[in-house]
Amino acid sequence: MKIVIVGAGKVGYSLAQRLIQDDHDVYVIDRSPERIQNLENTLDVSLVQGNGSDVQLLNEIDMSDVGMFIAVTDSDEVNMLSCAVAKITGVPTTIARVRDNSVAEHMDAEMRAKLGVDLFINPEMVTAQELLQILETPSAIDVEDFGQGTVRLMEFKLTEEFPLLGQPLKEIRFPEGVLLVGILRYGEMIIPHGESILQADDSVFFLGLKESVEEVENLWFHNYNAFYKRAVIIGAGLLGRNLTVLLERAGFSVKVIEKNLERCEKLANLVDKAMVINGDGTDFDLLEAEEIADSDVIIALTDDDKLNLLVALVGKHMGIPKTVVRVGRPEYIMLMEQVGIDVVFSPRLFTASQILRFVRSGEGVLSISTFEGGKAEEYSYRIEEKVVHMCAVASDVYKWELADTQMHLEIVSIFNNDRITKFYESNLSELVRVGMYSLKNGMRIVPTNENLKKMVKYMRKNDYERAFAILKKDHFMQGKDSAMKEELKNE
Repeated sequence: MKIVIVGAGKVGYSLAQRLIQDDHDVYVIDRSPERIQNLENTLDVSLVQGNGSDVQLLNEIDMSDVGMFIAVTDSDEVNMLSCAVAKITGVPTTIARVRDNSVAEHMDAEMRAKLGVDLFINPEMVTAQELLQILETPSAIDVEDFGQGTVRLMEFKLTEEFPLLGQPLKEIRFPEGVLLVGILRYGEMIIPHGESILQADDSVFFLGLKESVEEVENLWFHNYNAFYKRAVIIGAGLLGRNLTVLLERAGFSVKVIEKNLERCEKLANLVDKAMVINGDGTDFDLLEAEEIADSDVIIALTDDDKLNLLVALVGKHMGIPKTVVRVGRPEYIMLMEQVGIDVVFSPRLFTASQILRFVRSGEGVLSISTFEGGKAEEYSYRIEEKVVHMCAVASDVYKWELADTQMHLEIVSIFNNDRITKFYESNLSELVRVGMYSLKNGMRIVPTNENLKKMVKYMRKNDYERAFAILKKDHFMQGKDSAMKEELKNE
């Protein structure tokens, strides 16, 4: 699909990067020559310098085949005007980034239609809502719901006190309806099996029915620390204000520290019970005077990544159980997690993910979730790209076998484990030999390709039962039978 993005800032860049992975034809418009030049050197997109609401400019792009128009500049007005103009030119779907809460809150379907905007996306509110979900589950460091809330994925950090350390998973009885689907250890994602053993400092991912995952939390994580819903927020920008309002509504006792007096006054007018303090969040004396150490969580939301890290570490030093840090640069996420920060998030990744959900809703994708900086989703689309390539070279056996090998190497790379990669690479010649045997003895490329596409499709819809059925029949059984025919001949 041809997609036009207006705005080459942080959100626009992240969005363009991930839409390319989806194999969309992406055009990016921005007034800034510096931003255009930055994208020119890093992303394979069509770049246009200019005003995204300029009709003449849009006509030069040829809007007749544009399927979606997304405006994510720093200006609400520019974004809405650009969408309105795009709608007039015939674009079927438009999305506008709008930071003013009152706009999205008071827009019904009729008003959106008149303005020419199909979806308003508020980055600060999206982020605040995501954080609220995490903060309401204090023992988890990430929470994601699927299927209208019936299925939940939760990430937990294991401490030395976790009762199941050192036990093989096959000996642990998990609640019915829940699976341990991933173990993140020193930056490497491990797909667990029966012999896997949990270690302190592991991040573990449980997936299952909401009630079953909550049972896991109650069994092994809930009672580690008393939780009284006491939060301290450093920074009262748009995100800080939105989060404070949501936390207050959810029954939290909130203290907010902000240097800027004007921001303090704005927030004070929005809340009833939250305490707003005009001061420096890194001032140790101020933090002690305000008894910040009694809080359950400290949340650093300034625009300065280094300052946020410092504040969180000070909070850790004072004994606050949970630390939450905003980062402007997603590449810092893993680094901050490694120094002990509990939750690290990027507003632009949250925003990009929200927009992607809307983009993909028209492609039969029911739900998309990204963990660990979007790595899982990235791998998914890279693998699918390889499958598409296999289909394209189906007429040439040798090219197809090469593409098949590249696909499997992509899968192996998910583990980010040198030993697994080396094991696979050292056996490549044998694997290619078996593949050629399979082709020689009955396996057909075209049906195999179609089955691979079906498998990816089912996985995207979370229908893993059908996906595994295809994998078992097409790969395990058929591949084994056809390869064994050649071995029997040789005997």
